[in-house]
Amino acid sequence: MHKLTTFLVAGLLLATATAPRAWGQSLPLGADTVAAPAAVLPSLSTLRYDRTDTLRAVQHLFMRRSKAVRSWLEGGTAIMATGAVKKTIVATSSKKERQEHSAHYHDLEQSANQDLLVGGMMTGYGIFLNARFGPRQYQRVVAAYQEGQPLPPYLNRKLKTKYFRLLPLGNRQERAQAVRW
Repeated sequence: MHKLTTFLVAGLLLATATAPRAWGQSLPLGADTVAAPAAVLPSLSTLRYDRTDTLRAVQHLFMRRSKAVRSWLEGGTAIMATGAVKKTIVATSSKKERQEHSAHYHDLEQSANQDLLVGGMMTGYGIFLNARFGPRQYQRVVAAYQEGQPLPPYLNRKLKTKYFRLLPLGNRQERAQAVRW
Protein backbone atom coordinates (compact mmCIF):
# COMPACT_ATOMS: atom_id res chain seq x y z
CA MET A 1 0.00 0.00 0.00
CA HIS A 2 2.86 2.35 0.85
CA LYS A 3 4.44 1.80 -2.59
CA LEU A 4 1.13 2.53 -4.33
CA THR A 5 0.70 5.78 -2.40
CA THR A 6 4.24 6.85 -3.19
CA PHE A 7 3.71 6.03 -6.86
CA LEU A 8 0.44 8.02 -7.01
CA VAL A 9 1.98 11.06 -5.28
CA ALA A 10 4.99 11.00 -7.61
CA GLY A 11 2.66 10.75 -10.63
CA LEU A 12 0.55 13.69 -9.46
CA LEU A 13 3.64 15.82 -8.80
CA LEU A 14 4.99 15.00 -12.23
CA ALA A 15 1.64 15.80 -13.84
CA THR A 16 1.38 19.19 -12.14
CA ALA A 17 4.97 20.05 -12.97
CA THR A 18 4.50 19.39 -16.68
CA ALA A 19 0.89 20.61 -16.98
CA PRO A 20 0.14 23.92 -18.66
CA ARG A 21 0.16 26.86 -16.27
CA ALA A 22 -3.35 28.04 -17.08
CA TRP A 23 -4.69 27.68 -13.54
CA GLY A 24 -5.08 30.99 -11.75
CA GLN A 25 -3.19 33.12 -14.22
CA SER A 26 -3.63 36.87 -14.11
CA LEU A 27 -2.11 37.32 -17.56
CA PRO A 28 -3.88 36.29 -20.72
CA LEU A 29 -3.00 32.81 -21.90
CA GLY A 30 0.28 32.88 -23.78
CA ALA A 31 1.25 36.41 -22.72
CA ASP A 32 4.10 35.14 -20.54
CA THR A 33 5.80 33.34 -23.42
CA VAL A 34 7.97 35.01 -25.97
CA ALA A 35 6.43 34.73 -29.38
CA ALA A 36 8.86 33.23 -31.84
CA PRO A 37 8.60 34.61 -35.35
CA ALA A 38 6.57 32.04 -37.21
CA ALA A 39 7.33 31.38 -40.82
CA VAL A 40 4.18 32.04 -42.78
CA LEU A 41 3.64 29.21 -45.19
CA PRO A 42 1.31 29.63 -48.15
CA SER A 43 -1.76 27.46 -48.23
CA LEU A 44 -1.64 24.43 -50.48
CA SER A 45 -4.36 25.82 -52.72
CA THR A 46 -2.28 28.89 -53.64
CA LEU A 47 1.01 27.04 -53.90
CA ARG A 48 2.41 26.88 -57.42
CA TYR A 49 3.77 23.56 -58.52
CA ASP A 50 6.55 22.77 -60.93
CA ARG A 51 5.64 21.25 -64.30
CA THR A 52 7.14 17.91 -63.26
CA ASP A 53 4.97 17.93 -60.12
CA THR A 54 1.92 18.60 -62.25
CA LEU A 55 2.83 15.81 -64.65
CA ARG A 56 3.28 13.41 -61.75
CA ALA A 57 -0.09 14.48 -60.28
CA VAL A 58 -1.73 13.96 -63.69
CA GLN A 59 -0.13 10.52 -63.84
CA HIS A 60 -1.54 9.61 -60.41
CA LEU A 61 -4.96 10.95 -61.37
CA PHE A 62 -5.02 8.95 -64.60
CA MET A 63 -3.87 5.79 -62.81
CA ARG A 64 -6.57 6.12 -60.20
CA ARG A 65 -9.25 6.87 -62.78
CA SER A 66 -8.14 4.07 -65.08
CA LYS A 67 -8.76 1.61 -62.24
CA ALA A 68 -12.28 3.00 -61.95
CA VAL A 69 -12.74 2.71 -65.71
CA ARG A 70 -11.72 -0.94 -65.57
CA SER A 71 -14.16 -1.56 -62.72
CA TRP A 72 -17.07 0.02 -64.60
CA LEU A 73 -16.25 -1.87 -67.80
CA GLU A 74 -15.69 -5.23 -66.10
CA GLY A 75 -18.77 -4.92 -63.90
CA GLY A 76 -20.99 -3.82 -66.76
CA THR A 77 -19.73 -6.57 -69.02
CA ALA A 78 -20.25 -9.22 -66.34
CA ILE A 79 -23.81 -8.08 -65.65
CA MET A 80 -24.57 -7.99 -69.37
CA ALA A 81 -23.16 -11.51 -69.77
CA THR A 82 -25.41 -12.70 -66.94
CA GLY A 83 -28.40 -11.12 -68.67
CA ALA A 84 -27.45 -12.74 -71.98
CA VAL A 85 -27.22 -16.17 -70.34
CA LYS A 86 -30.65 -15.69 -68.76
CA LYS A 87 -32.10 -14.63 -72.14
CA THR A 88 -30.54 -17.70 -73.74
CA ILE A 89 -32.07 -19.97 -71.10
CA VAL A 90 -35.50 -18.46 -71.73
CA ALA A 91 -35.10 -18.64 -75.52
CA THR A 92 -33.89 -22.26 -75.60
CA SER A 93 -36.52 -23.64 -73.23
CA SER A 94 -39.35 -25.60 -74.77
CA LYS A 95 -42.81 -24.13 -75.12
CA LYS A 96 -44.26 -26.80 -72.84
CA GLU A 97 -41.69 -26.05 -70.14
CA ARG A 98 -42.41 -22.32 -70.35
CA GLN A 99 -46.14 -22.94 -70.01
CA GLU A 100 -45.69 -25.19 -66.96
CA HIS A 101 -43.42 -22.70 -65.18
CA SER A 102 -44.66 -19.46 -66.69
CA ALA A 103 -44.10 -17.35 -63.56
CA HIS A 104 -40.50 -18.52 -63.26
CA TYR A 105 -39.70 -17.84 -66.91
CA HIS A 106 -41.47 -14.50 -66.81
CA ASP A 107 -39.38 -13.44 -63.80
CA LEU A 108 -36.22 -14.79 -65.46
CA GLU A 109 -36.92 -12.80 -68.62
CA GLN A 110 -37.59 -9.64 -66.60
CA SER A 111 -34.38 -10.16 -64.66
CA ALA A 112 -32.48 -10.67 -67.91
CA ASN A 113 -33.86 -7.43 -69.33
CA GLN A 114 -32.86 -5.55 -66.18
CA ASP A 115 -29.37 -7.06 -66.26
CA LEU A 116 -28.91 -6.10 -69.89
CA LEU A 117 -30.09 -2.55 -69.23
CA VAL A 118 -27.97 -1.98 -66.10
CA GLY A 119 -24.94 -3.70 -67.60
CA GLY A 120 -25.27 -1.66 -70.77
CA MET A 121 -25.46 1.58 -68.78
CA MET A 122 -22.43 0.64 -66.69
CA THR A 123 -20.43 -0.33 -69.77
CA GLY A 124 -21.45 2.88 -71.51
CA TYR A 125 -20.32 4.94 -68.53
CA GLY A 126 -17.03 3.01 -68.52
CA ILE A 127 -16.54 3.81 -72.22
CA PHE A 128 -17.25 7.48 -71.50
CA LEU A 129 -14.68 7.49 -68.69
CA ASN A 130 -12.21 5.67 -70.91
CA ALA A 131 -12.50 8.49 -73.44
CA ARG A 132 -11.56 10.99 -70.70
CA PHE A 133 -9.06 8.98 -68.67
CA GLY A 134 -7.83 6.25 -71.00
CA PRO A 135 -4.23 5.65 -72.06
CA ARG A 136 -4.61 7.48 -75.39
CA GLN A 137 -6.05 10.54 -73.70
CA TYR A 138 -3.23 10.43 -71.15
CA GLN A 139 -0.66 10.45 -73.95
CA ARG A 140 -2.44 13.37 -75.67
CA VAL A 141 -2.68 15.41 -72.45
CA VAL A 142 0.96 14.83 -71.49
CA ALA A 143 2.23 15.65 -75.00
CA ALA A 144 0.17 18.85 -75.14
CA TYR A 145 1.26 19.88 -71.63
CA GLN A 146 4.92 19.29 -72.44
CA GLU A 147 4.51 21.51 -75.51
CA GLY A 148 3.31 24.31 -73.23
CA GLN A 149 -0.46 24.05 -73.61
CA PRO A 150 -2.62 24.23 -70.48
CA LEU A 151 -4.35 21.20 -69.03
CA PRO A 152 -7.96 20.64 -70.09
CA PRO A 153 -10.50 22.22 -67.71
CA TYR A 154 -11.92 18.87 -66.59
CA LEU A 155 -8.44 17.82 -65.43
CA ASN A 156 -7.86 21.08 -63.58
CA ARG A 157 -11.09 20.47 -61.69
CA LYS A 158 -10.13 16.88 -60.85
CA LEU A 159 -6.53 17.58 -59.72
CA LYS A 160 -6.48 17.80 -55.95
CA THR A 161 -3.58 18.49 -53.62
CA LYS A 162 -3.50 14.84 -52.58
CA TYR A 163 -2.22 13.92 -56.05
CA PHE A 164 0.69 16.35 -55.62
CA ARG A 165 1.66 14.86 -52.26
CA LEU A 166 2.07 11.34 -53.58
CA LEU A 167 5.51 9.95 -54.20
CA PRO A 168 6.71 9.53 -57.75
CA LEU A 169 5.99 6.25 -59.41
CA GLY A 170 8.79 3.86 -60.11
CA ASN A 171 10.80 1.22 -58.35
CA ARG A 172 11.81 1.32 -54.69
CA GLN A 173 15.19 2.98 -55.38
CA GLU A 174 13.63 5.82 -57.37
CA ARG A 175 11.07 6.52 -54.62
CA ALA A 176 13.76 6.45 -51.92
CA GLN A 177 15.92 8.82 -53.93
CA ALA A 178 12.98 11.21 -54.39
CA VAL A 179 12.31 11.24 -50.64
CA ARG A 180 16.00 11.97 -49.85
CA TRP A 181 16.14 14.70 -52.43
